[in-house]
Amino acid sequence: MQLSFSAVSYRYSGAVLPAVSDLTFILPEGWTGIVGPNGCGKSTLGRLASGELQPDQGSIHSGPFALYCRQSCAEIPAGLSDFAADFSQLALRLRDRLGIEDDWPWRYETLSFGERKRLQIAVALSQQPDLLVLDEPANHLDQAARQALLAALRLYRGTGLLISHDRDLLDHLVQRCFLMQAGRGELRSGNYTACNQQAELERASHLQARRLARRELSRLEAEKQRRAQEAQRSRARRSARHLDRHDRDGRGRIQLAIVSGQDGKTGKLSVQLDSRLDQVRQAFEENRTDKRYEADIWLDTTPSARSVLLQLPARELALGPFRRLRAPLLQLGSTDRIALTGANGSGKSTLIRVLLRQLDPAIRLFYLPQEFDQPAALRLLQESRQLPGPSLGRLMAILTRLGSVPERLLDGEAVSPGELRKLQLARGLQQQPQLLVLDEPTNHLDIRSIEALQRVLMACPCALLLVSHDQALVRACCQSEWRILQVEQGLSALTFLCPE
Repeated sequence: MQLSFSAVSYRYSGAVLPAVSDLTFILPEGWTGIVGPNGCGKSTLGRLASGELQPDQGSIHSGPFALYCRQSCAEIPAGLSDFAADFSQLALRLRDRLGIEDDWPWRYETLSFGERKRLQIAVALSQQPDLLVLDEPANHLDQAARQALLAALRLYRGTGLLISHDRDLLDHLVQRCFLMQAGRGELRSGNYTACNQQAELERASHLQARRLARRELSRLEAEKQRRAQEAQRSRARRSARHLDRHDRDGRGRIQLAIVSGQDGKTGKLSVQLDSRLDQVRQAFEENRTDKRYEADIWLDTTPSARSVLLQLPARELALGPFRRLRAPLLQLGSTDRIALTGANGSGKSTLIRVLLRQLDPAIRLFYLPQEFDQPAALRLLQESRQLPGPSLGRLMAILTRLGSVPERLLDGEAVSPGELRKLQLARGLQQQPQLLVLDEPTNHLDIRSIEALQRVLMACPCALLLVSHDQALVRACCQSEWRILQVEQGLSALTFLCPE
C-alpha cells in the first residue's frame, strides 16, 4: 500500500501561517522517518495521513485502515481492552519484545510513563493497520526499552511513518526520510544520518553561494551608484542647455555620447549592469536557508543562601500494590547537580513528588513534569500571551534560542508537544529559579533544542535534580548520581554514585 500526498495544505483555526503547505510525495511500504525541528508540521502531517485531519487543499490517498499513535500517553489508548484479551501469536510476540506484563492493561493509571508508552505502542501494532503513524515513540523510554521498541517495530509490515528525534532509532529502522522545515519538506533516500549529511552539505553549499552573491551584489550596487553619479556629472558638463543654439557640432557630440553608451545612465553598459544585478539578486534569493540561532540563553539567577534545600529521612516508599523503593537519607544542597537514574517504572517520578513535598515554599522552584495535560497547556499559552512587554520580549528571546519561531507558537491554539515543552522551559527559566527539577526535559525536543538546553544547564548556577535517559545530557550537566536499582522482586533501592 502506498501513501500519497498531492499539493496538501492545512491551516489550524486562528493561526496566521499554515501548518503544512503544498506537500507532495509518494511513500511505499516500509518505514519512513519524518524529521525536522519542533513546530515544523510533523505531527500535522501524521494526523493528515491517518485521517484525523482533512486537508484544506490537495488530496491524500492511503489504505483503508490508518492509525495515528500520538506523542502523549496520558490517556488510555483506544483498543486497550481488545489487546488485553488478545493472545494471538502477534500479540504474544509484542508482549514478549516490549516486556509487557499481563496486568498492565488493567492498571494503566498506575504505570510509569515509560511503561504506558510501551503498552500504547503494542496496542497500535497489534491492530495491524495499513498505515501506522508513530509520533515520538521513544519518549520516556530507557535504553533497554528503546532496543525493545526497535525489535517490535521491525515486526510491522505496512506503511509506517516514524516521527522522531531519536537518531539511533531512525538510523536502524527507516529506509527514507522526509525532511521538514516550516511546513514544507523533501523526500530523501536513506537513513537519518545519510539524509542529514547530504542535506547539511547542500545547506553549506547554499550558504557559501549566498555569501558570494551578497558580496557581488554589494559590489555591483556600489558600481551602479558610482556610474549614476558619474553620469549625472557628465550630463551636467555636457548639458545642451548651456550650448549656443547654433552650436550644432556640440549638440552632435552629446547625442553621440548617449547613443554610443558613454552616458553612464542610459548607455549600454548601464543596461548590462542592471541585467547582472538581476541575475545576482536571483542567485541570492534562490540560496536561502533556514535560520539557526546558536547564541546561548542567559539565566538570570543566583543560588539560594541556604546550604540544604531538600532533605528526606531514610524510608521505604510504596510504588504500587507490590513494589517498594528503599531510600537512604537524601539531601540536596544549593549548588548540587544530581542525576536521578533508573529503569522505566523504578520510581523516579514518585520519589521526585515525595521530595518536592518537603520543599520550603520560599525557595524558588522550577519543576518540569514529564507530561502536561491539555487544560494546563492552554492556560500556559494564555498566560504567556498576556505577559507585559519586557517579560514577553524576554520569553520570545529564550524561545528563539531554543529553536522556536515565537510568533508562530503564540498565534494559535494548536501547539506541538515539542513547542509546548520549550514554552514550559522558557517560562520556568524566566522565574529566576534557585532549584531546577526536570523530569525527562528532552521529551519531544528536537536535537538542536536539546543542545541549547544542555548549554543552559551547564551554565546554571543553581541546584539541579535531573531525570533523563539522555546520557550525554547527564554527563554534561551533573556531578553525582542517585541510581535506583532492583534488589529483589518488588523491591528497589537507591544508591549514591559519584564520578570517577
